[in-house]
Amino acid sequence: MTNREIAAILFNISTILSAQNGNPYRIRAYRRAARNLLRARHSVAERVATGRPLGVPQLGKSLTAKISTLAQKDALPFYEALCDELPSPQRTLLKMNVRGLGPTIAARIHKDLGDFDSAGLRRAAATGQLQRVWGIGPKRVAAILDAVGGAEIRQERLDF
Repeated sequence: MTNREIAAILFNISTILSAQNGNPYRIRAYRRAARNLLRARHSVAERVATGRPLGVPQLGKSLTAKISTLAQKDALPFYEALCDELPSPQRTLLKMNVRGLGPTIAARIHKDLGDFDSAGLRRAAATGQLQRVWGIGPKRVAAILDAVGGAEIRQERLDF
C-alpha cells in the first residue's frame, strides 16, 4: 500500500470514530498520523518490509502496529470492525476503496439514495441521481463507476 492509501484509511477511521463520539484524543491521533504519513518522503510499506522503523513522527505503539499491519496485509481488522458497525450501503461504499470517498460522503449517498447495491449505484449514476448528492461531481461519479464496474455507463455519460 502507498502512504496515501494508508492515510486515507486512517482518515476514515478518525471520521467514523468522530461520528460515534469517540475519544477526541484518539481521533486527533489518527488524523495526525495520517497527515504525517502524507508528509513522509519515504514509503512506509518498504520500511515495514525491510524491518526498519517507520520514520513517522508522533506515533504511539498502537498506531505503529496498525500502520505496520496495514502496510503488510493491505487490511486492518480494527477498520473492518468499525465498517461492520455502519449501515450496509455505507459499508459497501467504504470497502470499494474509492479515492475521495469516505464515511461522510457514503452517509450522504445513503441518506439521499436510500438502500442500494452495485446495480442501484450504477443506475443512480446513469440517471444523474448520484450527482445530485452534495459533494459528488463528475470525477467522483467516474471513480465510483470504475469501482463498481460501470465503465460502459461512464462512457455513455461522457459522450453527450
